[in-house]
Amino acid sequence: MCRFLLVKSKQSFKPKLFLDQFADMAEMSRAPDGDRQGDGWGVAVKMLNDQFQISKNLKPVWECRDMFDAFSQTQVLAVHARSASFPNQKGIIEYNQPYIDGARCFVFNGVIQGVQLDRPLVGKIGAQKIFSLIQEELKTKNPKEVLSIVKQLLQEHARKIVGLNIGLIVNNKLYSLCEYADNSAYFGLKYFSDEHISMICSEPFGEYAWKTMQKGEILEV
Repeated sequence: MCRFLLVKSKQSFKPKLFLDQFADMAEMSRAPDGDRQGDGWGVAVKMLNDQFQISKNLKPVWECRDMFDAFSQTQVLAVHARSASFPNQKGIIEYNQPYIDGARCFVFNGVIQGVQLDRPLVGKIGAQKIFSLIQEELKTKNPKEVLSIVKQLLQEHARKIVGLNIGLIVNNKLYSLCEYADNSAYFGLKYFSDEHISMICSEPFGEYAWKTMQKGEILEV
């Protein structure tokens, strides 16, 4: 399963600080079956015009450390390391996240089996279709309502949810859904928030006092 990190800060920061720590975490991380997050990565950096600058690469994030200095200072950041679910989905950079819709940003990690929804969704892979569903729902609902609806729809229309973790950035706020079948150590999400910075991440890093999201929880920070 993939790994992701969302960051927002009251003060501007160089993305390299968090990209280095994220790359260390992703390089060490192993799925229960031993799989690595080595199928490329992407980063979205929010600019002064409120739009995201996005960069994607098919190499593992830990092999791209020489790129980290190039990203401009920001107050909002999303980074995603991919583990492709199927061999025929590897090596296709358009599948790499984050996905962007103007000033909104989406990341996902999970495994959902046998989904049959009663509406057509744009996208070739599951993550793209979930993003399409979220975009539709955000037209009339707030982000927390949308994540609740997505969770309910997938619970009702999927054969099995192994993991369903979504991260959203909307209006400079971080939102997340944490849902999984078991193994909270790997499939769960962590978060940290104080008066200076807020983060949501697949696994802890650094010396932050991380907290663990509850199974089924929807978070706003």
